[in-house]
Amino acid sequence: MLDKPVLRANIVEAGFTGYFQIRNIKVTLESGELLVITGKSGSGKTTLLKTFLGTIHLSRGGYYKGKIEFLGKDLNKYNPMEIYSKISYIPQDPWYAIIGHIVYVEYCHALSVAGKKCQPERLTEYGLGDHIEHITYGLSAGQYQKLLWAESLDRETKLMVMDEPFVYLDTSSKNHFKKLVEKHIDKGGSAIIVDHMPDVWKDLEPKLLVLNNGEQIYYGSYRDDIVPKPKKLVPTQTYNESNKEELVIAKNIYYSYLGTREILKGVNLALHRGEILGIKGPNGAGKTTLLKIIAGIYKPRKGVILRKGYPIYVPENPLLYFSYPTPYEELTNASKDPSKAVIEAKRYGLERVLKNPLAVLSTGEKRRIALLAAYLSGYDIYLLDEPSGGLDTYSLNNLLEMLFDLKRKGKGIIIASHDPRLDEYYDGICKIDGGHLECR
Repeated sequence: MLDKPVLRANIVEAGFTGYFQIRNIKVTLESGELLVITGKSGSGKTTLLKTFLGTIHLSRGGYYKGKIEFLGKDLNKYNPMEIYSKISYIPQDPWYAIIGHIVYVEYCHALSVAGKKCQPERLTEYGLGDHIEHITYGLSAGQYQKLLWAESLDRETKLMVMDEPFVYLDTSSKNHFKKLVEKHIDKGGSAIIVDHMPDVWKDLEPKLLVLNNGEQIYYGSYRDDIVPKPKKLVPTQTYNESNKEELVIAKNIYYSYLGTREILKGVNLALHRGEILGIKGPNGAGKTTLLKIIAGIYKPRKGVILRKGYPIYVPENPLLYFSYPTPYEELTNASKDPSKAVIEAKRYGLERVLKNPLAVLSTGEKRRIALLAAYLSGYDIYLLDEPSGGLDTYSLNNLLEMLFDLKRKGKGIIIASHDPRLDEYYDGICKIDGGHLECR
């Protein structure tokens, strides 16, 4: 007798009442298969994952029509503990999936609920060996992702479901975790991965599902030609000033969190008008910390920050940026001109979500709204933490247009990011590791 598919889905319609829906999606996933889902920001990728998982109804107004079978059984007939023991999920916003106050407590709780023996020393394999007794609140976004990877892999579930699992990981960690996914598949496990850069996975010969505005426009073997690829943007004009003024000077910056090692050790940095500076480095190296010090959110233990003009920090979690319940209110208050806010929203493809509650937007849409609000506010110094996280290549072009415009106006921009797509647009790159910063 043939084994039943791990997942068989026939989704007539799913989404949020009065807002966004996905329609007419059919998927079959066998043991040892990888499915990669891609599409423009806001096309329904996360909504589809929530539907596959049977959790769409937990969100306000969430529903689905159709049939989903897991291992030959209707998903609705499983109890939550059965699902937890067989399916693991890493959300795009990893900070919302952590409940333990200390790393080993979080990790061991996840394993114990699944009936698995906890061996905290295994966290070393996932790059968290030095953080076993670290409070989870102080982890970087990349370390949150690593912790969820550790829980998912060590639970040894039949199906791993991951939403943009590489967004906050450094290059070395991406390569390591990709090999672990390959190992999981080779052992007969299955995986579903949402990724705006699906070519990362093509050597694993995945199935590919492409969404556009809630519709399944392709489902089949991986094909490079079917992946959306907009024209690469090239800046046509730069800031015109021979003697570029320094907007930020950081001198001999030292910083440590309470009860932890020193994370910044004598850091020096300068940002000039019309300059885009990139900061790179391993997970937990201090990139976000440095941005927050430059913004004035944190005070260095030693050293001085000199600023000329007003800074704005846009965090990696865009929800932390917002002050209003809808994009329209956020953007009109940022620009002080409702007509300009609407024009700019249309320019960047956000007009259809202006009146929607922020809670029902995709992470990519939230990030684009936060970046556009900061852009409209007219600050002098822009400190952007993973601004391209969860953005498809079209939305990345929207971000680049904003950056080019800010640059032409003589603004200064510092970006902390693991995204290689941004590297060619930096005027300078600083690498942080071991508490030290080197710029070129």
